[in-house]
Amino acid sequence: MVWGGATFDAIARLKREQSALASKRSSIRPHALGASPKKESFDCMFLCDVCGYLSDTDPPCPSCGRQAWIDLDYWGLAEALRAREEEERRHPPDRLKWQIRLASLAAGAAIGVGCAAGLALAGVAALGWPSLLGLGGGATALTHRLGRRRIGRSLMLRGGARPTRWHMPLPLVAEDAVVAARVVGQPQPRGALLTAPFSGRPCLGYELGVLFDAPGDAWPPIWVLREMRSCAFDVHDRHVEADAVTLALPITPVALPFMTESARQRFLRQRGLFLLDGRFDLFEAILEPGAVYELQWASAPQGAPPVIHATSGILPRGAYR
Repeated sequence: MVWGGATFDAIARLKREQSALASKRSSIRPHALGASPKKESFDCMFLCDVCGYLSDTDPPCPSCGRQAWIDLDYWGLAEALRAREEEERRHPPDRLKWQIRLASLAAGAAIGVGCAAGLALAGVAALGWPSLLGLGGGATALTHRLGRRRIGRSLMLRGGARPTRWHMPLPLVAEDAVVAARVVGQPQPRGALLTAPFSGRPCLGYELGVLFDAPGDAWPPIWVLREMRSCAFDVHDRHVEADAVTLALPITPVALPFMTESARQRFLRQRGLFLLDGRFDLFEAILEPGAVYELQWASAPQGAPPVIHATSGILPRGAYR
Protein backbone atom coordinates (compact mmCIF):
# COMPACT_ATOMS: atom_id res chain seq x y z
CA MET A 1 0.00 0.00 0.00
CA VAL A 2 1.48 3.35 -1.00
CA TRP A 3 1.72 6.05 1.62
CA GLY A 4 -0.89 8.50 0.31
CA GLY A 5 -3.89 10.72 0.82
CA ALA A 6 -3.83 13.90 2.83
CA THR A 7 -0.78 12.78 4.83
CA PHE A 8 1.27 12.23 1.66
CA ASP A 9 0.16 15.61 0.26
CA ALA A 10 1.08 17.47 3.43
CA ILE A 11 4.52 15.85 3.72
CA ALA A 12 5.32 16.25 0.02
CA ARG A 13 4.26 19.91 0.06
CA LEU A 14 6.37 20.56 3.16
CA LYS A 15 9.47 19.15 1.47
CA ARG A 16 8.91 20.97 -1.84
CA GLU A 17 8.36 24.34 -0.23
CA GLN A 18 11.39 24.26 2.10
CA SER A 19 13.68 25.39 -0.72
CA ALA A 20 11.21 28.04 -1.89
CA LEU A 21 10.98 29.49 1.60
CA ALA A 22 14.76 29.44 1.98
CA SER A 23 15.22 31.40 -1.26
CA LYS A 24 12.99 34.21 0.06
CA ARG A 25 14.71 34.62 3.40
CA SER A 26 17.46 37.14 3.99
CA SER A 27 20.01 36.83 6.75
CA ILE A 28 19.11 38.20 10.20
CA ARG A 29 22.13 37.88 12.45
CA PRO A 30 23.09 38.87 16.04
CA HIS A 31 25.77 41.33 14.86
CA ALA A 32 22.96 43.79 14.12
CA LEU A 33 21.90 43.93 17.78
CA GLY A 34 24.31 46.59 18.97
CA ALA A 35 26.25 46.83 22.23
CA SER A 36 23.36 46.40 24.69
CA PRO A 37 20.72 44.20 23.08
CA LYS A 38 17.31 44.16 24.74
CA LYS A 39 15.97 40.72 25.62
CA GLU A 40 12.45 39.56 26.35
CA SER A 41 11.62 38.93 30.02
CA PHE A 42 10.64 35.31 29.25
CA ASP A 43 12.25 32.59 27.13
CA CYS A 44 11.41 32.57 23.42
CA MET A 45 12.13 29.98 20.74
CA PHE A 46 14.76 29.81 18.00
CA LEU A 47 13.60 30.16 14.39
CA CYS A 48 15.68 28.73 11.54
CA ASP A 49 16.32 31.53 9.04
CA VAL A 50 16.60 28.98 6.22
CA CYS A 51 13.60 26.65 6.54
CA GLY A 52 11.37 28.21 9.22
CA TYR A 53 11.76 25.38 11.76
CA LEU A 54 11.04 26.37 15.39
CA SER A 55 13.19 24.90 18.14
CA ASP A 56 13.57 25.22 21.90
CA THR A 57 17.38 24.89 21.58
CA ASP A 58 19.97 25.90 18.99
CA PRO A 59 21.94 22.88 17.70
CA PRO A 60 22.23 22.51 13.91
CA CYS A 61 18.70 22.67 12.53
CA PRO A 62 17.19 19.14 12.55
CA SER A 63 15.30 19.97 9.35
CA CYS A 64 17.86 21.56 7.01
CA GLY A 65 21.11 21.01 8.95
CA ARG A 66 22.07 24.69 8.91
CA GLN A 67 23.12 26.79 11.92
CA ALA A 68 21.17 29.92 11.03
CA TRP A 69 19.03 30.51 14.10
CA ILE A 70 17.17 33.72 14.88
CA ASP A 71 17.13 33.99 18.68
CA LEU A 72 13.64 35.39 19.24
CA ASP A 73 14.57 36.37 22.82
CA TYR A 74 16.18 39.49 21.35
CA TRP A 75 13.80 42.32 20.51
CA GLY A 76 16.12 43.61 17.78
CA LEU A 77 16.05 40.29 15.90
CA ALA A 78 12.32 39.79 16.43
CA GLU A 79 11.61 43.30 15.13
CA ALA A 80 13.86 42.74 12.09
CA LEU A 81 11.98 39.51 11.32
CA ARG A 82 8.68 41.34 11.83
CA ALA A 83 9.67 44.06 9.34
CA ARG A 84 10.88 41.53 6.76
CA GLU A 85 7.68 39.50 6.91
CA GLU A 86 5.58 42.65 6.66
CA GLU A 87 7.45 43.58 3.47
CA GLU A 88 7.02 40.06 2.05
CA ARG A 89 3.27 40.28 2.58
CA ARG A 90 3.15 43.23 0.20
CA HIS A 91 4.10 40.92 -2.67
CA PRO A 92 1.91 37.81 -2.89
CA PRO A 93 3.08 35.20 -5.42
CA ASP A 94 1.61 35.27 -8.93
CA ARG A 95 0.17 31.77 -8.42
CA LEU A 96 -2.00 33.02 -5.57
CA LYS A 97 -3.03 36.16 -7.47
CA TRP A 98 -4.24 34.07 -10.40
CA GLN A 99 -6.14 31.66 -8.15
CA ILE A 100 -8.05 34.60 -6.66
CA ARG A 101 -8.68 36.14 -10.09
CA LEU A 102 -10.02 32.88 -11.51
CA ALA A 103 -12.27 32.39 -8.48
CA SER A 104 -13.54 35.97 -8.89
CA LEU A 105 -14.17 35.33 -12.59
CA ALA A 106 -16.16 32.16 -11.89
CA ALA A 107 -18.23 33.77 -9.14
CA GLY A 108 -18.76 36.97 -11.13
CA ALA A 109 -19.80 35.09 -14.26
CA ALA A 110 -22.34 33.07 -12.28
CA ILE A 111 -23.76 36.20 -10.66
CA GLY A 112 -23.85 38.06 -14.00
CA VAL A 113 -25.64 35.25 -15.83
CA GLY A 114 -28.12 34.96 -12.97
CA CYS A 115 -28.83 38.70 -13.02
CA ALA A 116 -29.22 38.74 -16.81
CA ALA A 117 -31.60 35.77 -16.70
CA GLY A 118 -33.63 37.42 -13.95
CA LEU A 119 -33.94 40.67 -15.89
CA ALA A 120 -34.93 38.75 -19.02
CA LEU A 121 -37.63 36.83 -17.18
CA ALA A 122 -38.94 40.08 -15.72
CA GLY A 123 -39.10 41.60 -19.19
CA VAL A 124 -36.63 44.37 -18.33
CA ALA A 125 -33.91 43.33 -20.78
CA ALA A 126 -33.37 40.81 -23.56
CA LEU A 127 -31.22 37.78 -22.73
CA GLY A 128 -28.43 38.22 -25.28
CA TRP A 129 -24.64 38.28 -25.47
CA PRO A 130 -24.36 42.04 -24.77
CA SER A 131 -26.34 41.77 -21.52
CA LEU A 132 -24.52 38.60 -20.47
CA LEU A 133 -21.08 40.11 -21.12
CA GLY A 134 -21.95 43.43 -19.54
CA LEU A 135 -23.46 42.02 -16.37
CA GLY A 136 -20.85 39.26 -16.15
CA GLY A 137 -17.97 41.73 -16.49
CA GLY A 138 -19.47 44.10 -13.94
CA ALA A 139 -20.20 41.33 -11.47
CA THR A 140 -16.68 39.92 -11.87
CA ALA A 141 -15.07 43.30 -11.19
CA LEU A 142 -17.30 43.87 -8.15
CA THR A 143 -16.69 40.36 -6.84
CA HIS A 144 -12.91 40.77 -7.14
CA ARG A 145 -12.92 44.18 -5.47
CA LEU A 146 -15.19 43.31 -2.57
CA GLY A 147 -14.55 39.60 -2.16
CA ARG A 148 -10.90 38.94 -2.93
CA ARG A 149 -9.87 38.71 0.73
CA ARG A 150 -12.71 36.33 1.49
CA ILE A 151 -11.82 34.28 -1.58
CA GLY A 152 -8.16 34.29 -0.53
CA ARG A 153 -9.10 33.18 2.97
CA SER A 154 -11.16 30.33 1.54
CA LEU A 155 -8.20 29.22 -0.61
CA MET A 156 -5.84 29.26 2.38
CA LEU A 157 -8.28 27.27 4.53
CA ARG A 158 -8.44 24.63 1.80
CA GLY A 159 -4.66 24.28 1.98
CA GLY A 160 -1.76 24.78 -0.41
CA ALA A 161 0.73 26.87 1.55
CA ARG A 162 3.12 25.83 4.30
CA PRO A 163 3.16 27.96 7.46
CA THR A 164 6.07 30.35 7.88
CA ARG A 165 6.93 28.71 11.24
CA TRP A 166 6.63 25.04 12.02
CA HIS A 167 7.63 22.42 14.55
CA MET A 168 6.85 18.74 13.99
CA PRO A 169 8.65 15.41 14.44
CA LEU A 170 11.52 14.70 12.06
CA PRO A 171 12.60 13.19 9.73
CA LEU A 172 9.69 13.65 7.37
CA VAL A 173 8.31 10.57 5.65
CA ALA A 174 9.77 9.92 2.18
CA GLU A 175 7.40 10.67 -0.70
CA ASP A 176 7.72 7.15 -2.14
CA ALA A 177 7.36 5.39 1.22
CA VAL A 178 4.82 2.65 1.86
CA VAL A 179 3.14 1.68 5.12
CA ALA A 180 5.52 -0.84 6.67
CA ALA A 181 3.53 -1.49 9.85
CA ARG A 182 0.33 -0.42 11.51
CA VAL A 183 -1.50 -0.91 14.78
CA VAL A 184 -4.97 0.10 15.95
CA GLY A 185 -5.71 0.71 19.60
CA GLN A 186 -6.16 3.10 22.47
CA PRO A 187 -2.97 5.05 23.32
CA GLN A 188 -2.02 4.64 27.00
CA PRO A 189 0.01 7.58 28.39
CA ARG A 190 3.23 6.74 30.25
CA GLY A 191 3.05 9.93 32.30
CA ALA A 192 1.04 13.08 32.79
CA LEU A 193 -1.28 14.27 30.04
CA LEU A 194 -0.67 17.52 28.17
CA THR A 195 -2.99 20.52 28.13
CA ALA A 196 -3.86 21.82 24.67
CA PRO A 197 -2.79 25.50 24.75
CA PHE A 198 -5.70 27.01 22.82
CA SER A 199 -8.69 25.03 24.12
CA GLY A 200 -7.36 23.92 27.52
CA ARG A 201 -8.41 20.29 26.88
CA PRO A 202 -6.39 17.42 28.41
CA CYS A 203 -4.77 15.33 25.68
CA LEU A 204 -1.95 12.98 24.72
CA GLY A 205 -0.88 15.31 21.92
CA TYR A 206 -1.95 18.35 19.98
CA GLU A 207 -1.41 20.18 16.73
CA LEU A 208 -1.74 23.96 16.61
CA GLY A 209 -2.38 26.15 13.59
CA VAL A 210 -2.43 29.95 13.50
CA LEU A 211 -3.93 31.88 10.59
CA PHE A 212 -2.90 35.54 10.39
CA ASP A 213 -4.55 38.44 8.59
CA ALA A 214 -3.07 41.94 8.60
CA PRO A 215 -5.41 44.75 7.54
CA GLY A 216 -4.29 46.51 4.40
CA ASP A 217 -1.64 44.09 3.11
CA ALA A 218 -1.76 42.44 -0.31
CA TRP A 219 -1.88 38.86 0.95
CA PRO A 220 -4.98 36.97 1.93
CA PRO A 221 -4.75 35.47 5.44
CA ILE A 222 -1.67 33.24 5.74
CA TRP A 223 -0.68 30.34 7.97
CA VAL A 224 2.08 31.54 10.29
CA LEU A 225 2.37 28.54 12.63
CA ARG A 226 2.07 24.76 12.61
CA GLU A 227 3.21 23.09 15.82
CA MET A 228 2.89 19.52 17.14
CA ARG A 229 3.60 18.22 20.65
CA SER A 230 2.85 14.88 22.30
CA CYS A 231 3.54 12.92 25.47
CA ALA A 232 5.00 9.42 25.60
CA PHE A 233 2.43 6.64 25.19
CA ASP A 234 2.00 2.96 24.33
CA VAL A 235 -0.38 1.27 21.90
CA HIS A 236 -0.40 -2.47 22.69
CA ASP A 237 3.29 -3.43 22.58
CA ARG A 238 4.39 -0.35 20.62
CA HIS A 239 6.17 2.45 22.49
CA VAL A 240 6.06 6.04 21.22
CA GLU A 241 8.32 8.62 22.85
CA ALA A 242 7.35 12.21 23.64
CA ASP A 243 7.17 14.51 20.59
CA ALA A 244 7.76 11.53 18.30
CA VAL A 245 4.45 11.12 16.46
CA THR A 246 2.94 13.05 13.55
CA LEU A 247 -0.73 13.90 13.97
CA ALA A 248 -2.94 13.49 10.89
CA LEU A 249 -6.16 14.52 12.61
CA PRO A 250 -8.88 17.01 11.66
CA ILE A 251 -7.83 20.49 12.78
CA THR A 252 -10.67 22.85 13.68
CA PRO A 253 -11.05 26.50 14.73
CA VAL A 254 -11.04 27.37 18.43
CA ALA A 255 -13.83 29.93 18.73
CA LEU A 256 -13.39 30.66 22.46
CA PRO A 257 -9.70 30.26 23.37
CA PHE A 258 -8.84 28.99 26.83
CA MET A 259 -5.94 31.47 26.87
CA THR A 260 -6.25 34.95 28.31
CA GLU A 261 -5.23 37.79 26.02
CA SER A 262 -1.93 38.24 27.89
CA ALA A 263 -1.19 34.50 27.62
CA ARG A 264 -2.01 34.59 23.91
CA GLN A 265 0.28 37.58 23.45
CA ARG A 266 3.12 35.76 25.24
CA PHE A 267 2.57 32.54 23.26
CA LEU A 268 2.77 34.41 19.95
CA ARG A 269 5.76 36.52 21.03
CA GLN A 270 7.70 33.36 21.95
CA ARG A 271 7.34 32.38 18.28
CA GLY A 272 8.22 35.78 16.81
CA LEU A 273 4.62 36.93 16.28
CA PHE A 274 2.96 40.05 17.63
CA LEU A 275 -0.68 40.12 18.72
CA LEU A 276 -1.13 43.79 17.79
CA ASP A 277 -0.13 43.23 14.14
CA GLY A 278 -3.51 41.92 13.02
CA ARG A 279 -6.01 39.13 13.45
CA PHE A 280 -4.85 35.71 14.61
CA ASP A 281 -7.31 32.82 14.18
CA LEU A 282 -6.46 29.76 16.27
CA PHE A 283 -6.90 26.14 15.13
CA GLU A 284 -6.28 22.93 17.03
CA ALA A 285 -6.41 19.14 16.84
CA ILE A 286 -5.94 16.89 19.86
CA LEU A 287 -5.13 13.26 20.56
CA GLU A 288 -7.98 12.46 22.94
CA PRO A 289 -7.51 10.22 25.98
CA GLY A 290 -9.56 7.04 25.75
CA ALA A 291 -10.12 7.22 21.98
CA VAL A 292 -9.02 4.58 19.47
CA TYR A 293 -6.51 5.55 16.76
CA GLU A 294 -4.48 3.93 14.00
CA LEU A 295 -0.70 4.30 14.05
CA GLN A 296 1.20 3.84 10.78
CA TRP A 297 4.97 3.45 10.34
CA ALA A 298 6.51 4.35 6.98
CA SER A 299 9.13 2.28 5.20
CA ALA A 300 11.46 5.26 4.70
CA PRO A 301 13.48 7.01 5.89
CA GLN A 302 14.82 5.03 8.79
CA GLY A 303 13.67 6.54 12.07
CA ALA A 304 10.70 8.43 10.60
CA PRO A 305 8.10 8.98 13.33
CA PRO A 306 4.79 7.13 13.10
CA VAL A 307 1.71 8.95 11.84
CA ILE A 308 -1.48 8.72 13.88
CA HIS A 309 -4.92 8.75 12.24
CA ALA A 310 -8.48 8.84 13.51
CA THR A 311 -10.36 5.58 12.97
CA SER A 312 -13.73 7.29 12.47
CA GLY A 313 -13.15 7.83 8.74
CA ILE A 314 -12.84 11.62 9.06
CA LEU A 315 -10.18 12.85 6.67
CA PRO A 316 -7.73 15.50 7.95
CA ARG A 317 -8.82 18.08 5.39
CA GLY A 318 -8.42 21.85 5.46
CA ALA A 319 -5.85 23.96 7.25
CA TYR A 320 -2.68 23.59 5.14
CA ARG A 321 -3.30 19.88 4.53
